[in-house]
Amino acid sequence: MADSLEHALELTTSALKDGPVDLGIHGGLVEVLRWQRQLDTTEAPALQEIDALLAELRGELESDAPNGSVLADLMRRLGAKVLAAAEVQDEGERRSRLVELGNLLRQTAVEAE
Repeated sequence: MADSLEHALELTTSALKDGPVDLGIHGGLVEVLRWQRQLDTTEAPALQEIDALLAELRGELESDAPNGSVLADLMRRLGAKVLAAAEVQDEGERRSRLVELGNLLRQTAVEAE
């Protein structure tokens, strides 16, 4: 799982760097589904919280009329959870990528408003 997690982090951070408009609804759903598959088997409470937020985000993205304010709030909360998860990681590439992802989610939340 470590290799697939590293790969997922790389793909998601790359996708978010161009911003929410370029990523689009379909791209957002692809990323959410990728992460839900990664977290499906976890029993860690912090990761289950992230998975629950991803489920909410997926529901909003799949709705007939996604609400920008709701999406922004979900991404902001998701970014905070990812940053919290990064804090408990050992120093290294995974921690750096999680910090980058958390910050990108927060930035994307601002852009989505």
